[in-house]
Amino acid sequence: MKVFTPACMCLGLILSCNTYAIDAQATFSELDKDGNGTLSESEASEDAVLHESFEQIDKDQNGQISFAEFKQFLQ
Repeated sequence: MKVFTPACMCLGLILSCNTYAIDAQATFSELDKDGNGTLSESEASEDAVLHESFEQIDKDQNGQISFAEFKQFLQ
């Protein structure tokens, strides 16, 4: 039984991380109105925090927030 408990805790952590990834992807997809895989400043303006932090989130300064940049911002 002692081995089972840590295994369940690890499984719970893995499932929790997967749920986070799914939620991040769903949120990103909802904001990505044109479906091009990036968020423009206009699309990001639908969320006040994203809009205020747009330049900081856009690490490569290309005027778009990629999903990788979005995930990094959420962490």
